[in-house]
Amino acid sequence: MKIYDAHVHYLWRNLTSKSNADFLSLREEGLQGMALIIMGHHLGDMDRCFTYIPQSYHDRIDQGIFSDSSIKEVPAADLFSGIEIFPYFDSRYITEEEADLNRFKAEGFRGLKLLYVADIEKSLKMTGWPILFGKSTEDFEKLTLRLIEQAVGFDWPIIFHADLRLHEGFVREVLTSFSGHPFVFPHFGFSRKIMARLLERFEGCYTDFSSLLPFMQKAPDAYRDFIETYADRVLFGTDATSDWPELILEYVKTVKTLISDEVILQKVFQDNYLKVHCRGVK
Repeated sequence: MKIYDAHVHYLWRNLTSKSNADFLSLREEGLQGMALIIMGHHLGDMDRCFTYIPQSYHDRIDQGIFSDSSIKEVPAADLFSGIEIFPYFDSRYITEEEADLNRFKAEGFRGLKLLYVADIEKSLKMTGWPILFGKSTEDFEKLTLRLIEQAVGFDWPIIFHADLRLHEGFVREVLTSFSGHPFVFPHFGFSRKIMARLLERFEGCYTDFSSLLPFMQKAPDAYRDFIETYADRVLFGTDATSDWPELILEYVKTVKTLISDEVILQKVFQDNYLKVHCRGVK
């Protein structure tokens, strides 16, 4: 069965021979492609950059990414043992003055990743954009809408990280304004209940279960029911990093154990990803 991972972070660590071998094993397991989230723009202050990254990922980041100008480039297509890469621009460090996405489109980016954190996020141990830049939540909303408008104009899919428990109202406004455009809300939006409401209401709304592996293993029935109920809208996603292929494999094994219906598995592993990332492609 063909598999596509809708949520992988590229953090510029040099891929070791072991990592390359692991990605080759994933190719043999069925992995065909990945939505690769790339930090194509950052601040000059490394310490400030780290405050807007979940603390659990700090030890997986090559600190050189915050000083190396080459990081703005989309990685070579053959870097991951023949696995197809769909590059997303991670916009977390963008401000109003830098919010023209045309230059990133020219560099080869094909999707937009939004990290919508408006305040200190205690569970992730990270700050939010308004605190990082000394701006208001209203400024953050305006910037987010400006980025979305451009991405929609480019026909870019959008990965929209937002805690729906805090921001359901704003997210609803966005989905209403840009009806039908593909938005993927990772981590089930931090609330399966609210996520379900949005999936039922908005045609272009999708989700993935990235970062939820421990919860899926702990409460398999609840997560199986959600995935099967919304099988046409759930993408396979892991939140792995570019030097962490073994996490992708663990997700694959867990999902195959969780879901026995081959039709649903194909939707989650492949079909929904292709609906979002290959629109209009025959």
